[in-house]
Amino acid sequence: MMSTFKCIVSYFKKHIFVFIISLLVIALVTGLSLVPPQLLRIIIDEIIPKNELSTLFIFSIYYLSVYVAIQLIDFAKEALLVVISQGVGKEIKLNMLKKVNRLSYSNFTKFDSGTLEAYFSNDVDEINTLITSGVISMAIDGLKMIGIVVSIFVFSIAFGFITLAILPLIVIFTLWIRKRMYKAQATNRKLEGKVNNLVLENLDNIVTIKSFRIYDKIENKYDDVLKNHFKTNQKANNYDALFSPVMQILKTLLIVLIITLSTANQNIFGMKIGVLVSSIDLITNLFAPIENLGMELQTIQKSMAAIHRINEFFKLEEDEVKDQTLDVNSKDLVLEFNDVSFTYDNKENVIDHFNLTLKQNERLVFKGRSGSGKSTLFKLAYGLIKPTSGRVTINGVDTYLLSDDVKRKFFGIVYQDYYFSGGSIKEEVTLLNKDISDEKVYETLKLVGLDRITDISIPLKTSNYSTGELSLFNIARAIIFDSKILFLDEMNAKIDAISAKKVIEVIDKVSQDKMVLSINHYGDLLANSKILNVEK
Repeated sequence: MMSTFKCIVSYFKKHIFVFIISLLVIALVTGLSLVPPQLLRIIIDEIIPKNELSTLFIFSIYYLSVYVAIQLIDFAKEALLVVISQGVGKEIKLNMLKKVNRLSYSNFTKFDSGTLEAYFSNDVDEINTLITSGVISMAIDGLKMIGIVVSIFVFSIAFGFITLAILPLIVIFTLWIRKRMYKAQATNRKLEGKVNNLVLENLDNIVTIKSFRIYDKIENKYDDVLKNHFKTNQKANNYDALFSPVMQILKTLLIVLIITLSTANQNIFGMKIGVLVSSIDLITNLFAPIENLGMELQTIQKSMAAIHRINEFFKLEEDEVKDQTLDVNSKDLVLEFNDVSFTYDNKENVIDHFNLTLKQNERLVFKGRSGSGKSTLFKLAYGLIKPTSGRVTINGVDTYLLSDDVKRKFFGIVYQDYYFSGGSIKEEVTLLNKDISDEKVYETLKLVGLDRITDISIPLKTSNYSTGELSLFNIARAIIFDSKILFLDEMNAKIDAISAKKVIEVIDKVSQDKMVLSINHYGDLLANSKILNVEK
């Protein structure tokens, strides 16, 4: 079973070189960041007092070169982190799409398109951020903090212990205030959503509101939400406003402590001027990773929620293995519903003990009111869903267990909707099947009445065709594989009566040797069609 962690590991296994280079770059930029204070100490304490101008010039070049190198390597680090995060995101999205395509239909229908879109965009983005601004950034800042503390110990053991004693207090304060800031921000985001929803509801229901004269109630409700939103927003801003000054005060106090104790007669820390200046530089640099720490923990916290959601998605049950076959050349097909019942989410049966036998060359039209189960019968017939009880078979084989290859050869489905992905006419008609020749495509287009098309390599732009012609494209797509059974799923629901008549004529012509099941919204029936009224 796939998981977010496995996706990440899978990416790093495939791109181990990028991963190793990134680790080396991170280690290099972290180590180099500790060099300038050491060079500064040498310049002030050892070179300037000796008035060695040539040496001073050389060390100044060293100092400048190190800073330039840090910036260049830091740029490379950021570029590599972007590559890694985007690569991981791509790996996760690819596995998520594979999961979507392999979900059982019942599990798939539990999600609305907005939720799935949020998984693919917001949640994956959160995981990308986890890698760059979360775990890796925290590791870098952690290494920087350790390196700075070690450097301070090298300068002064006494000051090193003082720094080591003070550091946990600063970290605890950072985490405390960031935690409360994050909590307030999370509450604020929820309230902001309520505010926006109320506005949208007001706009959508303005006629009802005006008709019943309920302005005051709506406005009072809106006012209450706005007040709560204002309070939580103010709270979050107060925490944010408090954090920076407090950290600056703590940093300043520590610097003042160093200066005071180092310039007194007893010189408690035993520091020279160069060491003093370098220590101040180190303390200044120490606070930056501490401040980052709180934000990185927030990032990780948010990302873990996204990881949890995606992991739960990966745990969803997939379709059964479908590997049953049928004789492609069979000319005596029999579709049977044997005491079939079906229910969604263990509710009342949509289909209840349904029986039907349909033979090759027979045509059947399902009729009935909306919600009577017509579409469900279709889905059961071409094996998209599995009966709750009973069997749906073709020549004794469960349609649900037929392999995808068999289904492509046996089933042609004409939907009322027009799904075109922006590819060429050939790609759209063949559904990207490269085994179908151009001649076959032209022949099929002519058969359905689209013989005016002379170039199948150009993009299929829906704006260039009428709704009736788009329906003909759907038909061409359904019959190009020489399918044995045609499913017409309210194919003429979105076209006018004249176009519908044309479509029916085309269907009648191309389905002479096929089994045909249809849901016909208009009632324009194919010749020799049986009508089955579907009612619960």
